[in-house]
Amino acid sequence: MSGDLQARLQGILDAFVAKGIVGASAAVVARGGDPVTATAGLADRERGIPVSPAHLFKNGSCTKTFVAATLMRLARAGTLRLDEPAARWLPNLPKGDRIRVRDLVNHRSGLPEFEFDMPMTPGRSWTPREIVDLAFRVRPQDEPHRVASYSNTGYVLAGMVIEAATGDSLAGQVRREVLRPLGLDDSFCAAGEPFPQDRLARGYYHRPPPAGPALSLAQGGEMWALDGILPYSDTLQDSTALFPFTGAYAAGDMVSTARDMALFLDGLFGGRLFEAEWLAQMADDRWPVGFPGTRMRETGAGLFLSSYAGRQTFGHQGSIPGYVSVMQHHRDSGTSAALLTNTGSGNRLSFQASGLHEAFDQLLEAALA
Repeated sequence: MSGDLQARLQGILDAFVAKGIVGASAAVVARGGDPVTATAGLADRERGIPVSPAHLFKNGSCTKTFVAATLMRLARAGTLRLDEPAARWLPNLPKGDRIRVRDLVNHRSGLPEFEFDMPMTPGRSWTPREIVDLAFRVRPQDEPHRVASYSNTGYVLAGMVIEAATGDSLAGQVRREVLRPLGLDDSFCAAGEPFPQDRLARGYYHRPPPAGPALSLAQGGEMWALDGILPYSDTLQDSTALFPFTGAYAAGDMVSTARDMALFLDGLFGGRLFEAEWLAQMADDRWPVGFPGTRMRETGAGLFLSSYAGRQTFGHQGSIPGYVSVMQHHRDSGTSAALLTNTGSGNRLSFQASGLHEAFDQLLEAALA
């Protein structure tokens, strides 16, 4: 049966790459079983290296689910409390007395966003404090709990809380609390620990010349500030080194294999990190959201309720220049799946940024057949 599934996954990825994606890697796990993997395309166009299951991809905002799970583990151990004011750990945070620790990871903090204004300076090393300071310089702060609004800044601050509460690095805590317990040896917090860079698939970015006036993000405008860093071009450009890992930190610095990401969700929903009451803190306390070019419809803490293959799923999507990822768990069947690509765009409505959703529909359908 696994051989049949592998062949179906392979056909889906081959067709996906044939439409213009450079490379892709996928994995499916069902209720603690062995992962079934498939890869297609190239990890390095210049050297003609094909993608293998061992290749690492930047997983972007899928990092957030690992960070939220780490926070839950620390709350379970009594190291911190989810409902305590963030000001306990971040005394200089504006409105920190009204922002709860849990709000940092459920997108209800009202914190200003930095992502769209962050300078793309290859080689620059950012501190978490510099990222937060940038956010408050470029955007206004909203009231906590008014609406659910996607917040990378909240996750940067969640990483800072984890470090303040434990006296350890974020990378060290993610490894101790999540990666090691689940045996995930092919996932790394790249801003805070070394990883085998020779296994990183190179990322490729599509930035075509604009056809007219600048569009808003909802209309398909650019997500990142790239002027002066990456020129307009109709051809894909290597963007591997464009965004330093430290500029993402807890909001998106991880690199993983598709196998590890599917195993992570399998372990998370299978109760191998904590009991159901803690999973409920992530998955079942949700608020409606809507983001162009995504399937995310309701936000929990590190998990979004989405729709793939006509079914409700829980997981996350990630994008970082040159890479797009999605990982989802279907509760009824106990099936977890991940799809990673090394082709992306700042236009979330473009095929390079959102074409993986249709491919993931097919992957999940094949897994559930």
